[in-house]
Amino acid sequence: MTSETLQNDVDKMDTPLPGWIFVLMPIYISVVIGIFIFPFAWTLFWLEGWLFIITLSLNISISYYIINRKNPRLIRNRTKTKKVGITEETKKAAGSDKYLLPLVGIGFICALIFPSFDYRFQWTTIPFMVEILGLLLSNIGLVIMNVAQFQNAYASKILDINKGQKLIDTGLYGHVRHPLYSGGIFWVLFLPISLGSWISLIPAILAIIPLLIRIKYEEEMLIKGMEGYEDYRTRVKYKLIPLIY
Repeated sequence: MTSETLQNDVDKMDTPLPGWIFVLMPIYISVVIGIFIFPFAWTLFWLEGWLFIITLSLNISISYYIINRKNPRLIRNRTKTKKVGITEETKKAAGSDKYLLPLVGIGFICALIFPSFDYRFQWTTIPFMVEILGLLLSNIGLVIMNVAQFQNAYASKILDINKGQKLIDTGLYGHVRHPLYSGGIFWVLFLPISLGSWISLIPAILAIIPLLIRIKYEEEMLIKGMEGYEDYRTRVKYKLIPLIY
């Protein structure tokens, strides 16, 4: 591969995506999430469902529009599915995605669908103001995730080490080593409450457990594959919550 080809690849990664994508994004998110919740609730007249969809779609779309203008490399890294930076030393840890990510996905989907059945059959009820608080906290979790992504262009959905990846130890990463997980856990945990379902906390917690396990494998991969990460762990002692964990 020539230096010119490499430079073209770099330029492509740093080129913002077309703006129309972010105009259509709220519609796309609303349709996808709506398919997951309204049919099981057996009604379109579900206020909590609409509040969840509207705030989620606006939160993600606005955040990704800003990220696309300032840090477009992140969006391309988040959409990749092929591991490119795995060595023999890091292969075992990175391979944990094969069974951990499906578990996270199943737990998340159940945490999204169960509130619909709960609303339909009235298994549990949550006061409306508590639901609004849950909606606020779940969106704060999303904001934490988006800020973490904005600050780390190498953030990826898959366990991988990108070519030329640098250690990020500023911003949120100067306080905890895995702020993207912090926000994600916060979001998933309060998602059922925002949709008015106590019982749906069970699948939410089942989605969080493999995420916590995944941190162990990710750190093992980074220690072996990223220069300076061991020293970073000694400087930033907490994984998810400052002064606690």
